[in-house]
Amino acid sequence: MSLQRVLRHALFSGVALCLALGTLHAAADIIWPVKWSQLPKMDAYGYDWSSETSIGSMVADDFLCSDPLPVTDLHWWGSYYDPGVLYPYTSSDNHPDPTIPAAGGDPEPPGILQGFNIEFYRDVPAGVDPLMPWSHPGTLLYEQCIPIGQVTETYYGTVTRVGGMIEENVWQYNVLLSVPFQQDPLRDPVDVTGDGEPDGTIYWLKIQAVHCDTEIQWGWHEAETLWWDNAVQHWPPDANSPDWDLLGDRDMAFELTVIPEPSVFLLAGLAGLGLLGRRRRR
Repeated sequence: MSLQRVLRHALFSGVALCLALGTLHAAADIIWPVKWSQLPKMDAYGYDWSSETSIGSMVADDFLCSDPLPVTDLHWWGSYYDPGVLYPYTSSDNHPDPTIPAAGGDPEPPGILQGFNIEFYRDVPAGVDPLMPWSHPGTLLYEQCIPIGQVTETYYGTVTRVGGMIEENVWQYNVLLSVPFQQDPLRDPVDVTGDGEPDGTIYWLKIQAVHCDTEIQWGWHEAETLWWDNAVQHWPPDANSPDWDLLGDRDMAFELTVIPEPSVFLLAGLAGLGLLGRRRRR
């Protein structure tokens, strides 16, 4: 190969690489698809419901899978509260928040969390289980215990209770699952829109804080609106309750998002190279 051809080949390869990288950079700026979204209720009546290993409480909520894309990352909201002599308490209600800073200070989490248990379940529809006639989690499909070092915890906003006497900081949590959660939208499909056509499959998500503090509690924050059936809570101190109690007219705040497979980036780069190749042949 002559020196001139070598230089032309190097120049072409360099331009192709730049175009491919530029295409990948553009792909990185895409907002990844949101598979499911229930934003937090930030008015005076938005509470947090105890879901923590310190007392064995658990909260779960349902969502609809309408496409086969796997869940790759989770986002949810929660708060801390000090129930005082009432410890443990099912929800934050009007209990003080230990993360409220002194005047002029910035809110900081108390540092009691060791991680989160993330679990997905199949749905048990309402009326199927005679012991719990409401819908609730069924067969466990997926579980991960995620160390707090792999979870980002950032201040989201402050809820002021009625009368302005109690404030509660709401924190947002983000985590990338090391193993995506695969679903099948065609398994046991349901018609949630009432148009006579199946809309997807219902699954349940459980989020539980891992900690052993005996004074400060952590709760999963509730969502703005109720979708389909109520969220449920397992409350072990009540020996007479079923495994899952209804949280009346409440859902939990969380988002499920999808990051495309690496092959998407490869195809984007190859598409860029293909465009360059076509231009070169003209």
